[in-house]
Amino acid sequence: MRKLILILTTLFIFFYTKAQENVKKCGTTQLVKWEKQNNPDYKNLLNNFYQGIKEWQNDKKINTITTIPIVVHIIHRQNHSTIGSGTNISNVQVQNVLGILNEDFRKLNPEFPNPPRDTFSNFAGDSEIEFCLATTDENGNSTLGITRTASTKTNFDCDDNADKTAMKRDLTGGKDGWNPLKYLNIWVC
Repeated sequence: MRKLILILTTLFIFFYTKAQENVKKCGTTQLVKWEKQNNPDYKNLLNNFYQGIKEWQNDKKINTITTIPIVVHIIHRQNHSTIGSGTNISNVQVQNVLGILNEDFRKLNPEFPNPPRDTFSNFAGDSEIEFCLATTDENGNSTLGITRTASTKTNFDCDDNADKTAMKRDLTGGKDGWNPLKYLNIWVC
């Protein structure tokens, strides 16, 4: 009986650990790791970015809301041409997520008084940053702040051998971003 329990326990542990190997990790984490290893200027870019944030914080007026225009690039499969079907998410879905993002950044999330994890609750604060969909594009034309691209690619992967920025370029089945000095580009694939 003990041998049977030992064998079953060993098999359970083996299959449990094997199941964990296939868990996809956040693409951002993998992309940052890849950039650090393959782009010698990446560390300088990050340092400049963080320095810019420090300067902005020092120059920022108190109780001033900073609004950041965003553009959401939705890259969907060609057979999902109807907005709201499959990978071609609806404008309402984008706006709902944007609302949640603003609640989180402004510390207005209804879950805040009782967060699921209180690890960071002592550090939480109103960032005085709000996000809105861009209302004008790079050429000054009116826009909803959402682009839609039908792609022949079935997925954009951040695995070690993949083109990690393919979704950010027209030439590789994705969508070129707008000027990053004026817009926060978000890709949904």
